[in-house]
Amino acid sequence: MKSSIALISLIFCMVFFSCSGHKKQSRQDDQPLENGKIITNVKCKKNLMHSYALYLPSTFSEDKKYPLIICFDPQGSGTKPLELLKDDAEKLGYILAGSNVSKNGMQWDATSEHYDILLTDLTARFNIDSTRLYTCGFSGGSRVASTVAILKGGIASVIGCSAGFPQLKEAIKTKFDYIGFAGNDDMNYAEMINLNRSLDNNNIRHQLVIFDGTHSWPTKEVLGEAFVWIELNAMKDNKKAQDKNYINQKLSDFKTQLEKIQKKGNKYEEYLLTKKIVNYFNGLADIKNFEDQLKLLEASPSVKSGISQAELNMKKELAMQQKYGPKLSSENAAWWKNEIAKLESFIKVSQNEDEKHIVKRVLEYLSLSSFSASSSLYGQSRFPEAERYIELYSIIDKDNPEPEFMYAQIYARKKDADKTMEHLKKAADLGFSEKSRIDNDSIFQKFNADQRFAEIIGIIEKNKK
Repeated sequence: MKSSIALISLIFCMVFFSCSGHKKQSRQDDQPLENGKIITNVKCKKNLMHSYALYLPSTFSEDKKYPLIICFDPQGSGTKPLELLKDDAEKLGYILAGSNVSKNGMQWDATSEHYDILLTDLTARFNIDSTRLYTCGFSGGSRVASTVAILKGGIASVIGCSAGFPQLKEAIKTKFDYIGFAGNDDMNYAEMINLNRSLDNNNIRHQLVIFDGTHSWPTKEVLGEAFVWIELNAMKDNKKAQDKNYINQKLSDFKTQLEKIQKKGNKYEEYLLTKKIVNYFNGLADIKNFEDQLKLLEASPSVKSGISQAELNMKKELAMQQKYGPKLSSENAAWWKNEIAKLESFIKVSQNEDEKHIVKRVLEYLSLSSFSASSSLYGQSRFPEAERYIELYSIIDKDNPEPEFMYAQIYARKKDADKTMEHLKKAADLGFSEKSRIDNDSIFQKFNADQRFAEIIGIIEKNKK
């Protein structure tokens, strides 16, 4: 879990965007917008408090309708998801928008109003295909993406990364598809597994993608599968003409993956991928052989054993969370240093891959919990208490630049230039690369004339490359 880490899972956040962006500028835009590149800060015309990042494909034309993906990052980084999605959006012809305002901690009423403002502005600027409106988010932003679909409606599919649905008091009444992503070392791994299973008994068309990773945005290669999902479903629903070349190519890619798994002899993994192939291509290609194989695999003792082991692993993980979670508020830094050393040693020496993943996910859980506590206290200007949890955060997740960045924020608010530069430099040295978060936080503006600040910004910009 690096600098994109999210807040506690039940907190909502969200924002939509709106914009225009064509070199011809026939739409009375005050802000010039260029096609084929990410515009980092576009302000809504009717409310300048609302801003977002924007990507228009290089072939953008005002006369054509476009599918749209609206993205939500838990820390309000509109550019982060667009950087991950833009290559596929360019190839397939999608407009992308990423909120610079939506972040963890916003109440749903404010988020809902924000979304309405942005959607109104967006549809006034662009010729959007209203049947192909998608939301995408990571962690708290993922909950925003699903909340919009559930409570607002009008969303064709949600792309949810590392967090599921909000708590609901009644059944879902809106119709949308869902594709989830979770790293095998993600603290919300079990939540995503359980959500996927619960949707088996729901009318929501769904798929879960597991990848090697932690609680972070997936890589662009992994997240690219979201486009396969929404493209194929658009063809199934006659929202887009069937492209046989595209269908056959993607099916061939999945067959290649399946052949590799079959050579390894892992029946449980073969079962999961065969089930995915049937889910993706049902109604678009001849998949009878895969359907027949899926039935055989479902009856296989190896597959049944794999399913049972997965259940047992989730129970072990929950027990560890319940053991360590309360100690964040009761134990001091010295205790945590000792305990984290034990857990890290276990990861290095254990030969049980399942148990190693469990411990890694528990460490992710503790990292996120300490971040959530420190961020909440920071928001209340309770800086001494916030610093205690930041210290724990840095112990639990020592290679993460986020604790140092949070220290820098605290000292910037205290107007302590030396301490601010010290911790911001440490964050940069650990790989902090989100310059937009500094640009969008007014507390750092007072240091623009400081040569040290300029040098640190240079490091941060290099980290991004």
